[in-house]
Amino acid sequence: MHVPPVYRRWVTCPEPRPKASLRLFCFHFAGGDASVFRLWAKQLPASIEVCPIELPGRATRRNETPITRFPELLDKLASMMLPFARQMPFALFGHSFGGVTAFELARWMRRNKAPLPVHLFLSASPAMHLRKGPPPPLSHLSDKEFLKEVAARFGTPLEVLYSEDFRLGVLPALRTDALVGESYQYTPEPPLDVPISSFGAFEDKEVNKEEAESWRQQTTGRFQLRMFPGSHLFLSTERPRIYKALLEDLAPQFQ
Repeated sequence: MHVPPVYRRWVTCPEPRPKASLRLFCFHFAGGDASVFRLWAKQLPASIEVCPIELPGRATRRNETPITRFPELLDKLASMMLPFARQMPFALFGHSFGGVTAFELARWMRRNKAPLPVHLFLSASPAMHLRKGPPPPLSHLSDKEFLKEVAARFGTPLEVLYSEDFRLGVLPALRTDALVGESYQYTPEPPLDVPISSFGAFEDKEVNKEEAESWRQQTTGRFQLRMFPGSHLFLSTERPRIYKALLEDLAPQFQ
C-alpha cells in the first residue's frame, strides 16, 4: 500500500501487502497506541493488510496536541480513513473504547454515505445502548486516585500502573482517552447492516457477558459472540484465539 505522508500519522501500515484483498483497521484501548497490533501485521495471512490507527498525543505522535473530545476525534479520524476505505473492502476491529470508536465510525460512514465495513469486531466493548450514561468521570482525579480507579475498573495490577515507565509513557495518553470517553454520548440509530462479532472475557470486571452479547441488537446481519479466558486486557494473552475467530468470521469475504 502506498501511504501518503499525511496519513502515516493516522493510518499506519507496518507491513504493506499490495495483493491483500481486505484491509483491517485496528483501534487500540484507552492509553494504548498502534504498536499494540504490531504482531498482527506479521502473523495474520497475506490476504489481510493490517492498519492500526495512531492517534495524536502518543507514541510516534507524542509531540502533537491530543484531541480530547469524542465528536471532534470521530470526524477527524473518519476524514483521514476515507481514502483507504474507498480502495478495497475493509473491516474494523476495536478493543475496549477502541470498539466503541469502531462502532461509531461505522455509523458515521452510514450517515455520510461512505463505504461500510464488511465486518465489525468489538472486543471487550460494552453495548452502549444498555448503559444509562458514562461511568463516573476520572479525568479530574490526582494521578494516584486516577490509577487506583483504573486498577479497580480494568483489573490492571497497581504495581504496573505505578511504575515509572507507565507514568511517563502511558499515563498522559490514558488521561487524554479518559477525557475522550467522558465526552462520548450514545445516540440511538437503526441497527447497522454489517455483521458484528463481539469478543468478551469471563473475568472482565468492566464488560460482562450480557453487555458483550447485546451488540446483537446493533446489527441486522450475522452476529457472533465469543467468550475468552482472562480479564479486560485479554487482547495480548488470547491473541492466537482472536486470530482464529477473526479468520472464521471473515471467511465469507474470501470465498
